Amino acid sequence: MIFRGRTDERTRLYGQALHMRHRIAASLAILSAIASPARAVTPELSANNLAYLGGLATVTLGLGLIFALIKISRLRGSEGAARKRLGETEFLLNEAEAALKSEAHLLLTWRGSTEMPDRVQGSMFGVVNMPSRAEQIMDFAGWLEPDSTTILRDGLDNLKSTGKAFNIGVRTASGDLVEADGRAAGGLATLRFRPLSGERRQITELAYDAHKLGKQVERLSGVLDAAPFPIWIKDKNDALQWVNVAYLKAAEVGDIDAAIRGDVQLARAANIDTKKANPKIGLTGRVHAVLGGSMRTLNVFETTQAQTVRAGYAIDVTQLEEAEKELERHINAHSSTLNKLDTAIAIFGPDQKLNFYNNAYVALWGLDENWLKTKPSDGEILDAMRAQRNLPEQVNYREWRERQLSVYTILDAQEHYWYLPDGRSLRVFCEQHPFGGVTYLYENLTKEIQLESRYNELFGVQRETLDNLAEAVSLFGPDGRLKLFNPAFARFWALEDRFLGDELHIDELAQASGLGSEARAGWQDIRFSVTALDANRKVLEGRTQHGDRILRYRAVPLADGNSLVTFADVSDAAKAEQALRDRAEALEAADRLKNSFLANVSYEIRTPLTSIVGFAETLEFGLAGPLTQRQREYVRDIRQSSDDLKGIIDAIIDLSAIDAGAMELKLTTVDVAAVMEEAAEKASAALAKRRLSVDIEIGSEVATMTADPVRVDQILGHLLSNAIGFSKPDSTIRMGARRLADTIQLWVADTGKGMDPEFQQKAFERFQSRPLPGSHRGPGLGLALVKSFSELHGGKVALVSKLDQGTTVVCSLPINGPRKASSDSRVKKSTSRAA
Repeated sequence: MIFRGRTDERTRLYGQALHMRHRIAASLAILSAIASPARAVTPELSANNLAYLGGLATVTLGLGLIFALIKISRLRGSEGAARKRLGETEFLLNEAEAALKSEAHLLLTWRGSTEMPDRVQGSMFGVVNMPSRAEQIMDFAGWLEPDSTTILRDGLDNLKSTGKAFNIGVRTASGDLVEADGRAAGGLATLRFRPLSGERRQITELAYDAHKLGKQVERLSGVLDAAPFPIWIKDKNDALQWVNVAYLKAAEVGDIDAAIRGDVQLARAANIDTKKANPKIGLTGRVHAVLGGSMRTLNVFETTQAQTVRAGYAIDVTQLEEAEKELERHINAHSSTLNKLDTAIAIFGPDQKLNFYNNAYVALWGLDENWLKTKPSDGEILDAMRAQRNLPEQVNYREWRERQLSVYTILDAQEHYWYLPDGRSLRVFCEQHPFGGVTYLYENLTKEIQLESRYNELFGVQRETLDNLAEAVSLFGPDGRLKLFNPAFARFWALEDRFLGDELHIDELAQASGLGSEARAGWQDIRFSVTALDANRKVLEGRTQHGDRILRYRAVPLADGNSLVTFADVSDAAKAEQALRDRAEALEAADRLKNSFLANVSYEIRTPLTSIVGFAETLEFGLAGPLTQRQREYVRDIRQSSDDLKGIIDAIIDLSAIDAGAMELKLTTVDVAAVMEEAAEKASAALAKRRLSVDIEIGSEVATMTADPVRVDQILGHLLSNAIGFSKPDSTIRMGARRLADTIQLWVADTGKGMDPEFQQKAFERFQSRPLPGSHRGPGLGLALVKSFSELHGGKVALVSKLDQGTTVVCSLPINGPRKASSDSRVKKSTSRAA
């Protein structure tokens, strides 16, 4: 509080003194007016008028003088009292003015609602730095702080309009604190400024600071309420203390009290994901919350004040999170794409640290990927590559390294070629990255350089090859001009290099002198093929004669529109061809004669052979008389030899029938197990003679098949015979059948000596035989018949053999018999065999 009783008394006395002065002045004016003589009459008045007026004036003056004398008498008494009171008033006024001037102050008074004051009294000179003129004083913004300006203007307006007094402290622009006291007294509005000191100054400063702080809090609350994002204040126990309007809207709460009572929190500490935290910018983390019925993503910023209050706010970063996810997807997609490239890529940041590398980069340099994940610097990587001898050899490595690292300060793209000690050649391309740093691309040119070298070498070899070919080679363009030729071309056609050097046109070649009619006709055909439209361009082959040469030509259209024309001297080949043709005809005639001879001889031999077998059986049965033991052995040998000879003859007849296309299969359902057992039974004598045994293995899925049982029996018989011939005594021959898809595989395996690779290639040829030493040597027709019978059934045969490990022969026959096409080709074919 400010003590102002004495000041109010002085102000009241000062006002009364002023009022008394005005009243005294008014009274003196009236007295002067009454005591003053009458005005002179104007000359324009007429005589009558003057007379009339003179009389009237005389009467009036007389009456007036009477009353005036009475009034003067009274006034003289009042004037003495008034003069006495005026003296007292002046004394009091002087005393009041002296009291007012005894302290520094400025007093502004208004009689009405005018802007400018009617009177300014007092002075603050030397005490407070403030203006003294009325217009400067009323420009509050020019010498007061903004807050003080607003407070003082509002208080003065209320004083003038409603008479509400105020007493406040205001601060000047220079920092002085001044008391401003506004009052209404006697119809006047007064504003008094005076300095403060002591306890009053302290109290006013506190009041001013409190008021200013309140205004700041009010403005800050307004700003926070106007913020478009939620803001809150919590205590140390994580309980809400205050929230702004945006927080209430986000939480869908009516007022602050309801939010605080219900402790409605958008981001509790337990729900904040701290993976995105960044203490440098005050980011506590990220939280997902439902705002306005939709899921939103918020970045939470919190700060602790005096370890008791936590203030925080949340920024809606839903779009940012979506953009981050989209960016992450793009980055992953780009990384995946770059990892699939063969070109090694490395990206370094502005700090020269490795930010990205692809798989090709690791494979190219062989660096430890775990070390690369630590983001080493570009210089460290260069040092590691040098330690592994993966950099070009340099005389001064330090200087070279500095030149390489200078790309971070050069805007232009750089391109270098590195030739490494291990023989690799690289093209290194580096340029500034849009976000700072440098991007390196390492392209391995080793294969390209090697390919180019090989291409040049191959081109040279091809050039030498063409130049040394015996055939003439030429290349004509779509326009018919000669673009390429070898020396043989010029030699064949007796053309000079000067004549051929200027891309000679094919018409000139066709019209060249020295060409015969046949050669000219050949060149005309070639010309038409070379210069024809693409749709009519076809491979042209022919033969012509030029001099004593017989030339075979071939014109081939190429994909690029050119045509390759080759000439081969076939003079000797033509003669040899004619000789071979004559020889082939002679061989065919000899083959026909041989087949006819074998057929006739086979049938002619069978007749006496049958007689021999019959007589041998008669002798063996004793019809011609008893035989001695030696004679029986002779007869048995005769029968055995006759049977062997009969088998050979039957085989020759069968092969002849197959070659002649006269073999017909008699298809029926064959019991696979029965036919195999029967074949083994027929070979029992030969097995017993060589002390061999047979083991039959038949798969459970094998039952029957469609085939010619006689031919199947022959196949198995020849296979067993072949196995017996190759097996060692006291061994076992394995035979069996299994099903594989739509085929039945019949196989016979022995554990004999086996066949060498050279003999395996011709084992199925006719008259090829290589039995064990001491065993019977057959004609070599068994496997040939097996192959022919198998193919006749639409099957095939295969042989697997290793020396000293045995031989396995597998016949694959269709389970449903030969295919229809194969069967139809043998319809109405029969085998005739002499009895």
